[in-house]
Amino acid sequence: MNLEEKKEFIKVSKEKNYLYISPRIIKGGATLVDNYETLELYENMDDNTSKFAEKEIINLISNANDNNKEVKNYLDFNLIFCGDFNDLPNDMGNAIDFIMNNKERIVAVYRYIKDIEQRNFFVGFPQTENNYKYGYLYLNLAKLLEEFDKNNIKYEIDTTVDRYTPSLYRDDASTKFVISYNLEKDNKKRHQLKKVKKRYK
Repeated sequence: MNLEEKKEFIKVSKEKNYLYISPRIIKGGATLVDNYETLELYENMDDNTSKFAEKEIINLISNANDNNKEVKNYLDFNLIFCGDFNDLPNDMGNAIDFIMNNKERIVAVYRYIKDIEQRNFFVGFPQTENNYKYGYLYLNLAKLLEEFDKNNIKYEIDTTVDRYTPSLYRDDASTKFVISYNLEKDNKKRHQLKKVKKRYK
């Protein structure tokens, strides 16, 4: 996009009323692109999805090889459905099924810690406070899950609630994915595929 196209894209995108969606809530007010920085995130989404998937897949399989057992990892996303309330079916049914059936229209926003600043202050006694600076990635949910499928990474949405975290501090817009890799099952699957290929040669 040239400069004028970028300005127009940002202007149009600001007017979109996308939806935050999770197993617990659906609410409006989500915007993907509203300035130059978020436009860059949007433009680099496919490339970042490939890199993110590669990193998670390699780490998971490496850990499984090192420990010789099934391993899991947890990924927290804010899911943005690229549509408004008029695009939702009258009967939403199960929110998890809706997410999986509409993954092509969902952007997964991933937040990570870029930097930690420590602030020292004195209130009766010396204290230290950590200020976190966050970075963000836009990920194509359909492409991410496709990469997991291709590499025998199992995934599911975790709906368990952390009862030890007060409701005031829970992020109901967050969706937690559990990804796992089972070395033994993957080896059996590959062995069966080899046998089938030999049989039909």
